[in-house]
Amino acid sequence: MIKEVIRERMRRRRKTLTYDQVHEKSETIRYKLEGKKAFKDAGTIMMYISAYKEPETLPVIEHLLEQGKRVIVPVSSTETNTIVPTYIETTSELEKGAYGILEPTIIRPVNKKDIDIIVMPGIAFDMHRNRLGFGKGYYDKFLKDTNAKKIALCYDFQIIDDLPIDDHDIPMDLILTEEGEV
Repeated sequence: MIKEVIRERMRRRRKTLTYDQVHEKSETIRYKLEGKKAFKDAGTIMMYISAYKEPETLPVIEHLLEQGKRVIVPVSSTETNTIVPTYIETTSELEKGAYGILEPTIIRPVNKKDIDIIVMPGIAFDMHRNRLGFGKGYYDKFLKDTNAKKIALCYDFQIIDDLPIDDHDIPMDLILTEEGEV
């Protein structure tokens, strides 16, 4: 199955979720993530900011900030299709940015080598922990040259047996869903 067909199928499936389903599944995923030792022990965590019925991340981000963790969020550069990892102090500094996704209004760049864990979204994943993104290569470029643990959050239906992969694709260390983990 080609990547665009998989992307379209997963987008359609995600759109069918009600907001109650998104919230319920997200809470289950959140508790699994927050229960992971590596996540608890990490000092600097980069989290995507959820949009378009992705597993919700703002509650996780707020909890991390309350714990005094250093929270990094991605800012998308649409000119270069790259991510600028940016430190935030509060969620109140977030406004809609590229692609209608919340981004910080104050840019405080961070060296990606200082990030312990990167939590990211994706459109589909496979049983080998491969990730299919949204097609622009933002995370593929970003994940090069980082030793951070890579964790993806998704719904169970987003896991398929095998994805078509390219040489530049970087597998996840862990994928968490409401039903389990890969």
